[in-house]
Amino acid sequence: MYKLIIGNVRVTVNDDSIKREQAAAYGKQAIAAASQQGKLLSHVELSAGPDGIEVACTEKAGCRMIRKSITQSMLDGVLDAAKEKFYPTGTFSQKDLWFDSETGQEWRGQECELARQDVLKRLEEWVSSQNSQTHT
Repeated sequence: MYKLIIGNVRVTVNDDSIKREQAAAYGKQAIAAASQQGKLLSHVELSAGPDGIEVACTEKAGCRMIRKSITQSMLDGVLDAAKEKFYPTGTFSQKDLWFDSETGQEWRGQECELARQDVLKRLEEWVSSQNSQTHT
């Protein structure tokens, strides 16, 4: 008996007659097949059976909900960048001031905060609508 790790998937080989190259190939094949079905594996178990190598797979629990498409990831990145622009975490920022670097215009007062909130709300709604479209 020996174990391999392919990516972040553990592969347990229960029979020493299975060569490492074979085990790696079967493990990769099982991972690829699961990936095509939208599944993530945590463990693959290989053993010698009467008809050849038997493969038993264990799917990761709870991971389907946290997986994203590349589009979802990019949209979330845009939203995070907007939040950082409106409310910088690393610096002192005045909530009642907005400066446009292209035109040199500057706005002050409560209208800045209201505009930030409005734009952020619209952006969140748009990102949410785009994310729901990627699921259909």
